[in-house]
Amino acid sequence: MFRLLIFIFLPNILFSQDYNYRSYDKALQFYNQNKIIKSKNLLIKLVDKYPDWEDPNLLLSSIYLSENNIDTAVMYLLNIYSDNNFSGMKKIADIFYERGEYEKALIYFNKIIHLDQDINFYIKNCEFAIDALNNPVKINPTNIGSSVNTDFPEYINTLSIDGKKLFFTRRVKDNMGYPQEDFYVSEFDSINGWSSASPLVFNTRMNEGAMSVSSNGILYVYTACDRSNSYGGCDLYIREYNVQTGWSKEYNLGNDINTRHWESQPCFSVNNDYLYFVSNRPGGFGKSDIWRAKIVGNKFFDIENLGSSINTEKHEMSPFLHPDDLTLYFASNGHIGLGDYDLFVSRRDSIKNEWSFPLNLGYPINTYKSENSLIVSSNGETAFYSSNKSGYGKEDIFTFTLPENIKAKKISSVEIDIISKEKGDEIVLKNVQFSNNSYQLKGNSFVELDKLVKYLKEKSSVKILIEGHTNNIGQVKNNQILSENRARVVYEYLIEKGVDPKQLVSFIGFGDSRPIESNISQEGREKNRRTSFRIIN
Repeated sequence: MFRLLIFIFLPNILFSQDYNYRSYDKALQFYNQNKIIKSKNLLIKLVDKYPDWEDPNLLLSSIYLSENNIDTAVMYLLNIYSDNNFSGMKKIADIFYERGEYEKALIYFNKIIHLDQDINFYIKNCEFAIDALNNPVKINPTNIGSSVNTDFPEYINTLSIDGKKLFFTRRVKDNMGYPQEDFYVSEFDSINGWSSASPLVFNTRMNEGAMSVSSNGILYVYTACDRSNSYGGCDLYIREYNVQTGWSKEYNLGNDINTRHWESQPCFSVNNDYLYFVSNRPGGFGKSDIWRAKIVGNKFFDIENLGSSINTEKHEMSPFLHPDDLTLYFASNGHIGLGDYDLFVSRRDSIKNEWSFPLNLGYPINTYKSENSLIVSSNGETAFYSSNKSGYGKEDIFTFTLPENIKAKKISSVEIDIISKEKGDEIVLKNVQFSNNSYQLKGNSFVELDKLVKYLKEKSSVKILIEGHTNNIGQVKNNQILSENRARVVYEYLIEKGVDPKQLVSFIGFGDSRPIESNISQEGREKNRRTSFRIIN
């Protein structure tokens, strides 16, 4: 492919010049036959004899570029381009810039700044990149490994709210050899790490990619292209997952969201009340912008652009709103960075406030390559992103531990459980423990209870019902009393810590009447001996 593109830059032969065209044609023939050494040797002789002849200089430069011999490639371009040749100097600057040689790129961009003010953007990028390389962020991005990454490109990843499932897009080839985007999922356990990725069952023979999963794990919104019911080339679609019935059929989100333009890369807010997405529709600031829509039931309202602090005249992509609802990560090639797409973070003090001016995540997260689709775990500790820097294939998924300055607010396990459940669902208080046949709280219970206290104080409109449960060991009457007392103790602790009593509807004990596991095993009995709550309002 590279060889074919070369001839875009080769000018027409100027037969009026006294050049040895026969030799050049022979060199060109060698080149097209992939006899590169013979072609190169002949071209070097031609350039030695005719140093200002454009055609052999350009072809030699292309050959050396393909060999990643950048300085030699540029040397031949300098034979034919003067400092006041805008396109020539821009070509040389771009060669260095696209390969991360910022100091050399800066030399040539500065030569043409007076000819085009747009060059100032690239100068600022070079200056930023040089500083970033000299002051790297203290992190170590690592490839997530061969269980996820392959020879094919992997990108646009998303996590389940509990961090145990990683969904991503893989571009494979169909039976005809054409590119085909499909969804894959890998599951994590603490012993074996990420499992070998497997395709989702609803993949089709057409393209689908860029998924977002609702916090309760029920709604899956994604991009699909060239469907018969699409409004544009690529639209946003949705499926629902039910444990009993499996996957629903695919539904187009409709013309509230989708237009005749391009819509892609969705992201749910933590409470599923907003959908963020990317579109090149009119009314934005650049070539593609980040937008959001308010979700009410199955309808979308108040579709709005995130504004000029986020969006630029170029491309903004892959928004990810952290579960803290205050931290937005995204990719852009329009904000000052290290070259292609860089990753950025923007914050707001509350959901009513405007987004701050984005912060570039710095080197080595960002490089002269393209970095995209960053997501962060609910605990705010671990990030995943895709990059086309060296790996298993053309694009891989990488991971790193976030430094403090770019961390999102940590979401507690209580909050994660609340977020991932529907109103009325039982939410078990993990690590809230009692002594055997006792309703006295153990000391390690208070950490989890204090998280619930914090949540209820922050969400003053929330009302909960506290429940107590036992296993089937012992008499039914005694288990009933014990479960009531355990629920009452939790109720009283919350009030003691300052929770408004109006938020605590009541407490109730169910004894051993509502097991969630079989009481046959020790493990099952442990799970049945629990204290939990339900959100009533």
